[in-house]
Amino acid sequence: MTPTWILESNLSRSGVDQIEAACAALSVPSRRVQVRPFDPDPPDIDVPSPVVFYGATNFVTAIYRSRRYWPGVFFDEENFRVASYLGHWHMLNSDAELTTLEEFGRRSLDPEQLFFIRPDRDLKEFAGEVVRFADFAVWVDRISAGGGMLGPDCRIVVAEPVGIADEWRLFVVQGQVVTGSHYRSYLRLDVRPDVPVEVVEFAEAMARTWSPAEVFALDVGRSGPDLYVIEANCMNSAGFYAADVPALVARITEFVRSMP
Repeated sequence: MTPTWILESNLSRSGVDQIEAACAALSVPSRRVQVRPFDPDPPDIDVPSPVVFYGATNFVTAIYRSRRYWPGVFFDEENFRVASYLGHWHMLNSDAELTTLEEFGRRSLDPEQLFFIRPDRDLKEFAGEVVRFADFAVWVDRISAGGGMLGPDCRIVVAEPVGIADEWRLFVVQGQVVTGSHYRSYLRLDVRPDVPVEVVEFAEAMARTWSPAEVFALDVGRSGPDLYVIEANCMNSAGFYAADVPALVARITEFVRSMP
């Protein structure tokens, strides 16, 4: 059966508009729904399965945890943890350490030492950032004041900062890259649709090694001469940048139609 795409209407980005336009062009049904911010319970949606959702991380997580919709979202909380894929892929921060905010903050380290810190989970508790150890406590307070879900036991990934020349986002369906986009150069936003063949081949090689889901977004970076995985993202809440959204919607729709 053809899935209905359910789109979060109060999402302040163009992804919803792009998916809606793609669905219209493909004669695939779509519907916008209003979502209460930070509500742990998803709205009741009277649409027969199959359905595919797209929206903010909190909305997508609520859909996943409700187990009420099929396939709903292509997500698994355990698989999308850095701790789960760190050992499978050629990672940028392969020497990263997994710890907690509380444990890391108790350490006696060089106050001037810099660390790259990001959450272990793909729940967007906060954005990854380079932090001087002397500023760590103030940084935690700032992130928490901004609405971050940061308890002392929040699992974090800590690594030495690494320079990244280029970053791409690839959208993978059943092990194949459908589309992608360049989105950053030397930490500056640089959105363009070109994705080199070697980046596509690298992403597909990583997907053959291991995949967190049948559909996902994979961020790849170039550091020096080599390519590395930066992180995996849930497609249902990932930004598209300059990716070919109609091609992605068509491929995911085809995949869902084929699901038993």
